[in-house]
Amino acid sequence: MTSVGGPSRIEKGGFNFVSSSPEETKTLAGHLSRYSFPGLVVLISGILGAGKTEFVRGFVSSMTRDEVRSPSFTLINEYKGDIPIAHVDLYRIERNASMEISLEEYIREGFIVLLEWPENWDGEEPQETWKIELAMPEDFLQSAGRKNTRLFKATCEGEVACQRLERFISGFRSAWGEVER
Repeated sequence: MTSVGGPSRIEKGGFNFVSSSPEETKTLAGHLSRYSFPGLVVLISGILGAGKTEFVRGFVSSMTRDEVRSPSFTLINEYKGDIPIAHVDLYRIERNASMEISLEEYIREGFIVLLEWPENWDGEEPQETWKIELAMPEDFLQSAGRKNTRLFKATCEGEVACQRLERFISGFRSAWGEVER
């Protein structure tokens, strides 16, 4: 796995990060997955093409030997590992996603749930979440001259989710020193 630089800015309960390639996005997700736990729901949002599925590929490949397929047509792909993963893609669901998918069941069964397009989820928000927002700001991309650059914002909700995210951030601090707050 390739190395990845530290977060560009750390905030209470989260961090910001600039990824300059799909490989760096996958590497960041792979590092982050090491701090995940059964029952965690990772809400991954961003416009079409922002890198959500690349993030999922990095996350899943660091925990299983399975090849990640986009579940846009099947809605859910399950991956078996020490901790099972459910990859849910709500891109094609506009309403009542909670009627078709039971996140609670996956959480009860000890899965990590990676949920793309969480804005289409109309059910109760899970208690333990990491929220990953991927952006491709045009002005930043044009000035940087790099079309593969993505801006990440990671935040958390829930006691265990925030403790684990803080451990991930502490690992970056140890490896790369203090970063801009």
